[in-house]
Amino acid sequence: MEEILLIGLGLIFGSFLNVVIHRLPLGESIVSPGSKCTSCGTPVKVYDNIPVISYLILAGKCRACKARISFRYPLVEMLTAVSFWLAYYYFGQDIVHVCFAILFLCLMIALGL
Repeated sequence: MEEILLIGLGLIFGSFLNVVIHRLPLGESIVSPGSKCTSCGTPVKVYDNIPVISYLILAGKCRACKARISFRYPLVEMLTAVSFWLAYYYFGQDIVHVCFAILFLCLMIALGL
């Protein structure tokens, strides 16, 4: 059960890391405004912002303009989810080490991309 929760949290954190990776180099806020299509600027609806699932449902395209969405977005989400699971698998029930490993891995993913 913990593994499923961590994978879900990893997908959510991966979605946030995508925002950080995209916006920080541009000097934009990571808090607001909400996500928008990089091609047409249409705001992304809440139901189109579900990690990995929305990418698959939309076939990797913007709902509004049909422009391709980079595969990097679901890749970062999946990489983060796997990283969360690996941290738990490696450190087991030691919650402090798991949290530090997750923080470190998130920083490495954001800095690496």
